[in-house]
Amino acid sequence: MNKIRISSVAIAALTAVAALAATTPAQAADFAVTADKSANLAVAGDTVTVTLANLPAGQGVYLRLCAGTLADVVKARPAECVGMDKTVWVSSLASALRQGAVEATGPLAVSVVGQFTAGGKNIDCSAVSCGIHVRRDHFGGTDFSLDRFIPVSFGTPAPTAQASVVAGKVQIQVANAKGKKITFVVAGKKYVRNVNSDDYKFTVAAAKGAKSVKVGAVLDSRSIVSAKLAVK
Repeated sequence: MNKIRISSVAIAALTAVAALAATTPAQAADFAVTADKSANLAVAGDTVTVTLANLPAGQGVYLRLCAGTLADVVKARPAECVGMDKTVWVSSLASALRQGAVEATGPLAVSVVGQFTAGGKNIDCSAVSCGIHVRRDHFGGTDFSLDRFIPVSFGTPAPTAQASVVAGKVQIQVANAKGKKITFVVAGKKYVRNVNSDDYKFTVAAAKGAKSVKVGAVLDSRSIVSAKLAVK
């Protein structure tokens, strides 16, 4: 059987099982799934490294990006998922390995994208919840014991800032704002800076003799930090 035939069989099996609105039964206790990252993934395309532990002998699973939440997949398997071309098939079954499955002997690279098409419908993971769904392959389609779900999110993390006083100096540390212009405010005085890294630190001496100081940072007319700090 060639790969095209296998893909057709797999798609048919997935479609049939996805139509079942079955509640997930007790899961295999020893089977575990972990991922190296799950947040702030690149919208245009990213790779999540997934590791499987204790996959039962002679069984296989599919790993693929789907629309849904943890609450959704408890009720029924997600039906809106990427195609077989972006699905990772893992198995320890000899016949599956001959048909194109890979062994779960190490980390697995799962391709994800911020937008995909499922059943003619465009899925935008910035507008709806998505995650990597793990489930039995088409050799055990009605077995839910290996079902797992890793929620993922796409996009750039929002800029954040933290203020502190260290050795008589005000420090405002800004994260995720590279290329932005920020107005720092210390004791009523403004300092405009172009942020050149995603871990930027603004430092200025606190007024001598002051017991406290008001500080702030404004990005795009929005305050990202505002505090009154004790001067030590």
